[in-house]
Amino acid sequence: MNLGRLVLRSLARQKRRTLLTTLTFVVAAFIFNLLAAIPSSMDAIIKRTSETLRLYSYNADGRYLGLPARYCREIEALPHVAGCMSLTAVRSTYRDQHDVVQALAADADKIDLLYPDYELPPAVLDQFVRERTAAIVGKNLMRNHQWKVGDTVTFRAESNRLKLEFKIIGQIPARNYPNFFIFRRDYLIEAEKAIGILEDARPASLLVTRVDRVENLPLVTHEIDQAFHNSDFETATMTESEAAAGMLSSIGNIRGIVYTVFAVVLVTVFLIAANSMTMLVREHVQEVAILRTLGFSRSYVAAVLLGECGLMALVGGLAGSILAMWLFGGTSSLGTVLSYMGYLVMTRNAACVAVAAAIGVGIFSALAPVLSILGGAPAETLRHPV
Repeated sequence: MNLGRLVLRSLARQKRRTLLTTLTFVVAAFIFNLLAAIPSSMDAIIKRTSETLRLYSYNADGRYLGLPARYCREIEALPHVAGCMSLTAVRSTYRDQHDVVQALAADADKIDLLYPDYELPPAVLDQFVRERTAAIVGKNLMRNHQWKVGDTVTFRAESNRLKLEFKIIGQIPARNYPNFFIFRRDYLIEAEKAIGILEDARPASLLVTRVDRVENLPLVTHEIDQAFHNSDFETATMTESEAAAGMLSSIGNIRGIVYTVFAVVLVTVFLIAANSMTMLVREHVQEVAILRTLGFSRSYVAAVLLGECGLMALVGGLAGSILAMWLFGGTSSLGTVLSYMGYLVMTRNAACVAVAAAIGVGIFSALAPVLSILGGAPAETLRHPV
């Protein structure tokens, strides 16, 4: 008798139970992929930023207090510095107060020098320099808001007093910056002056410095902080990967939270699966006794029962992983708490692990009831429940 056909026919007899049990594994695999993606995405962000030649300088008294943009002139005079640019973060709203976009005002003529890994075409860079309201947007923001190149969008800031209207001229091709919204700093200064905010009242959120070679990063870091030591605005300079790690750690021990939730999900799914598998085996008591009486071995009958459980787990694990990859297959924001630095990336490795875990839970949860029903003689199987 064909084992695979027997397993499929057995599953088809109880369609409702089969569907509900499979859905349990769908949900579990979906959650598993999401949880696994969070720490792996954080590692990917830190790894990618460690490959750049950029330094980030913040106010030493507090990261969000800001620094004077004029500091860049002194920084560019230091040895081994290729360029310096101020970045000003503007917490803006798009359609309503809950639709928050973290926009970054930058020096129009220094984007290509400081961020060559944006991979922006020369035509987009030229247009960014020429058009006062030009904006460049990351893939994630473009997709989430259904924007396209050429669209005009309006942001509100400063308790709705500040109105900023942008024309999207390009999308950042690089996958490292899916949540960035870059516009011109001179446009921000002009708009703020119109509502009575002077340039000195809005310091730069940070200063970005590009170093000529990787071996000079520690030296330039020291020189920048030394240059502004004992000034009104002392600097705390770090590599881009250190800045990213600091921002990602702002939400606390995210890894511990993820692993705790993962453990709870795994135990819950195991208990649900164990209950479902016990009910499945109980429904097969008579069939098992008949098969044993007809001379089928214990291993064959066990293969049929475990095959049912494994197949449901396999289908559920695949469906849950495919659903997660479909919904989050690109890059998705990790939330406004992580500002523009955080994004979620689904990986095929996590999907494969999720499927393997689903199969393992499905088969392992069925082992106890299967061994119980196969432990005695066929006649005893009919008299004793699992």
